[in-house]
Amino acid sequence: MSGDPKVGDVYYQEFSPGEAEDQAEVLSLNEKVTVAYGSFENCLKTGEWNPLEPGEEENKYYAPGVGLLLEEEVEGGDEKLELVEITTE
Repeated sequence: MSGDPKVGDVYYQEFSPGEAEDQAEVLSLNEKVTVAYGSFENCLKTGEWNPLEPGEEENKYYAPGVGLLLEEEVEGGDEKLELVEITTE
């Protein structure tokens, strides 16, 4: 992902032909997201897929200064992962 993402940007997350071809598209830069850890505004939303796994798609949400908040499958399953805690040392 670019350091200055824009809606519509498409990029590879991994690329090893025939083994890992994960791709993503920036869908939004201003999502509101609530997870177990809390609520966040101005989150980046991506849609992600892999052409080697047709019929599977997921959305991911990232908060500025925090990182990944939420992953949810939107096609091919119903798994959901969300941020519940941040531990600092």
